[in-house]
Amino acid sequence: MSLNKGETGDSQIEQIVEHANVEKPQRGRIATLIRKFWWVLVIVFAIGALIVTLPLVLVGFPRIIQDKVNKSTLSIDGIAVTNTKTNTVQISINSTVSSSNSIPAVVDGFDAIMYLEDKLPHTPVMTLRMPETKTGLAIVNITQEINGANLQPFIDFNSWYLWNSSLAVTIEGETLVHVKGLKAAKVSFKKTVNLTGINGFKGLEVTKANIALTPDTRGDNFHGYANIPNPSVLTFEVGNATFANYFEKTKVGTLYIDDMYIRPGINNVSVRANITQEPILLALRKKPYCTDGVLPFDLMGESVINHGEPLPYFSEALALHAQSTTIGVGKALFETTGATFYNCTGAA
Repeated sequence: MSLNKGETGDSQIEQIVEHANVEKPQRGRIATLIRKFWWVLVIVFAIGALIVTLPLVLVGFPRIIQDKVNKSTLSIDGIAVTNTKTNTVQISINSTVSSSNSIPAVVDGFDAIMYLEDKLPHTPVMTLRMPETKTGLAIVNITQEINGANLQPFIDFNSWYLWNSSLAVTIEGETLVHVKGLKAAKVSFKKTVNLTGINGFKGLEVTKANIALTPDTRGDNFHGYANIPNPSVLTFEVGNATFANYFEKTKVGTLYIDDMYIRPGINNVSVRANITQEPILLALRKKPYCTDGVLPFDLMGESVINHGEPLPYFSEALALHAQSTTIGVGKALFETTGATFYNCTGAA
């Protein structure tokens, strides 16, 4: 057995040459480039991030803010109509706006129109100057003078408020929302609020009636008090209100409420009237009124005057429908004269 050193040696030399010709990795060279030009890579990465995120901010951010405005809530806690004149009134509205505070922001003040949601076409009743607010829970109180109170939209507003058990009002406008570090976002504010109406003073009650057979110096022969219910959040300064007094669809006199000022709840006010006596005394002798002397009356608004100025937005509203009540006329006459005027003997 022989050993071929030459062949074996050649083979070993060839393998060494082949290993020597293999290309070495370039890791060191790449690492060197990164160390030298790292700032270029950072700039490229930042530009790429801006290209991706900037459209999202410019397009998505306003949408996010608008969505938060849409999800906010508005509640009206009180409305006051005071300093009432023919063409102007002072409006005070106390309200609360509740919104998410996950993105702290400031909402610019803006002008907002208010209109009756269920009366078409939507016609502005008034323009409200909404103050600047912050996100979260914001108390928004507004007091301002409103012009054009004698125009039809404000008359309609009062009529709807007076004769409905509820009504929907919408407040609408555009404003800017500011978030620190970002461009202000333009948003639309539109909220519809359901309010409790006055419902025609349903439940009106006349008490402590005093009836005289001889009128006083002003021509009044009836005095008493009225409990006027107001289930709404509305306070309004009416002034001197005059009502036509009807019995069985026939006008029998005029009733007056002086310095009428209505607040939420039960309002006890003094009333006076001049009543034609003959139809009332005859009614006390016929059924069903002869049994207890209680007579039904309907009151229709005729005029409203405050500080010498007529208020059509109240008088026209009060004249739309009759306000019904009952008065214990028989008992009042007995207390005044000591005589019983209601009796069913021979009654028809």
